[in-house]
Amino acid sequence: MKILVTGSEGFVGQYLIAKLKNTNNDVVGFDVANGQNILNLKHLDTAFNKVDIVIHLAAIIENSDPKLWRVNVEGTKNLIKKAVENKVKKFIFLSSTGVYGFTKQSVSEKTPTHPENLYEKSKVEAEQIVLNYQEVIEVSVLRSAMILGPNKYWSRMFKVLKKKFPLPTKGKNTFQIIFVKELVNALILLIKKGNSGEIYLVAGKEQPSLKGFCLDVKEQLGLKRKLFTMPTFLALLLGKLLRVKVLTRENIRHLSKERKYNIKKIETLGFKQKYNLEEAIIETIEDIKQMDL
Repeated sequence: MKILVTGSEGFVGQYLIAKLKNTNNDVVGFDVANGQNILNLKHLDTAFNKVDIVIHLAAIIENSDPKLWRVNVEGTKNLIKKAVENKVKKFIFLSSTGVYGFTKQSVSEKTPTHPENLYEKSKVEAEQIVLNYQEVIEVSVLRSAMILGPNKYWSRMFKVLKKKFPLPTKGKNTFQIIFVKELVNALILLIKKGNSGEIYLVAGKEQPSLKGFCLDVKEQLGLKRKLFTMPTFLALLLGKLLRVKVLTRENIRHLSKERKYNIKKIETLGFKQKYNLEEAIIETIEDIKQMDL
C-alpha cells in the first residue's frame, strides 16, 4: 500500500513515518517544512499519485496563529476531496480530546463536544467535514489525549519542575495522557481495523492526578517527591513577571481540566498499551536530554 502522511515533519509525524517505514508499505510524507502546503491544490495533485491510505496529522495548534482555521479546516476539506477524487481506500484523521472543551468529568466518544477556543472549534469542524464523506470513502477519526514525548512543550514543563515552581492549580484533576509511541500504534491499528464513520478515543490506561504525575516526573528527574501548589491568579502574575511561558492563562486552563477518558472502544478494536507511564516518562526525559531541547 501507498500511505500519504500529512504533517510528516511534525512531532507525531516523525514517529509515525519512522514506524511505517519498517513495514512493507510505500510511505510518502507531506509537510509545509518541505515546501508542501495542504492549501495548495497543485501540491496535493502531485502528492496523491496512486495513494491508498491518507493519515492526516497536519494542523496548527497555536490559537493566535492567523492561519489556524484555514489550515485546520479548509486544508482538511481539500485533502478529503482529493482523496475521494483519487479513489483513496481510507482516510484517517487525527483529532483531539480538546473537542470536549474544559472537561469536568469522564468522557467517551458519545460525550457531546463543547469546544471553547479556536483550535478546539477547528478540530470539531474538521471532524464533521471528514465524517460527511463516509458514504463515499472509508473514514476514521482518532481523538487523542494530550501527547507525552520529547518536544519543546514538555522540555519547558520539566524545566519548571526542576526550578521547583509551585503547581499553578490544586492538581487534583485526573491527568490521563498518552505517550507519542502509543498514539502512533493506535494510528497504525486504524489502517487495518478502523471502521468507517467511527470516532475512537485513545489515551494511556493510567489515570494519575496532575499533582501525582508531576511528582512522578520529579522523582525521575532525581528530585524530591515534594510539590507545592498556588492559586491560579498568583501563578498568572508570576508568569508575567518572570516571563514563564507555561504560566499563561491558556496553559493553566490546559493543565487544570479533568482528563479522564473511557478507551474501551479502541481497546475492543485491539489497542494494547506497550509502555507504562513510568517508562514513557523516563524515555521522554532521556530523549529530551539527547535532543537538547
